[in-house]
Amino acid sequence: MTAGNAQEEHCVVGQLQLSVRVTSADVGLGRPVTRFEWQVESTDPDLPGTMSKDHLYELADRQLTGREGLRLLARALISAGEDFHEAGHGDLRYPFWLAAIAHRHLTDLTVVAWTGVSPTEIITVGIPTDRFMLAVDLTREILRASTQMQGPGLHGPETLSVLQDFAARADRDVAVPDPGDPNGPPLYEGPAGEAHHHLAPGSYDAHLRHHPDHELTVFVAEAPMTDGLMAAAYRPVDADQRPSTSPADPPSASPGNARHPNPPGQPGGWTPRPPTPPHGPDHTDPPAPGL
Repeated sequence: MTAGNAQEEHCVVGQLQLSVRVTSADVGLGRPVTRFEWQVESTDPDLPGTMSKDHLYELADRQLTGREGLRLLARALISAGEDFHEAGHGDLRYPFWLAAIAHRHLTDLTVVAWTGVSPTEIITVGIPTDRFMLAVDLTREILRASTQMQGPGLHGPETLSVLQDFAARADRDVAVPDPGDPNGPPLYEGPAGEAHHHLAPGSYDAHLRHHPDHELTVFVAEAPMTDGLMAAAYRPVDADQRPSTSPADPPSASPGNARHPNPPGQPGGWTPRPPTPPHGPDHTDPPAPGL
């Protein structure tokens, strides 16, 4: 077995610090195997805890990436939060601290599970290009639902504010010039979110309305989650140039026999790397790990 380079990703979701490391290896005959290690730590002083495990994945055509590892971990944590909602304080399949905090941040974890980044990261460091339209569609659905229902575990005011800001940026007033007649009437002017009513599916060079120097791209495509077409304004700097991020404080070691990576910055520990390249629309996810 020949080991490949490790990829590390970190994400802060409310009071949970998520860390993953994936190491790929070739077992021969072109069969890539990925070792997936993860750790979750609570920063809530009233609900302290740390949990870590590792898994092996054998994927037929590719290797697992670090960003996918975060999405898989978030999906598992969503299950823990839903279990807390269904079982209450009774028979839990997960540690109480983990289930309770995951339930508190279900909306944030859902965003991570779909996009690979947290709501806060969407604003501060952008989102992977291949997940942009999915993030916009998901965000719009969350905001639509928030106008109809309220309750614990849905979202907090900070998350709601971040999602509203992201949705507003995707719906900025834009102008889409006619490439055959740049000085003539534009193909479309108005909110980017309405462009699919006027433009065929595709990507369009555009700019902020009344600000030609503020360049954008308008995407028109099938909505990943909802029916029909959708559109959104996109700036490459918001996604393509995302720096890698890590928790403010490195995760601490967990008790017991569970295997876990060393904290970043320590001898033999993890070193943050650039984000992994995007994948195409036919890209499928491996199953989420069990906790």
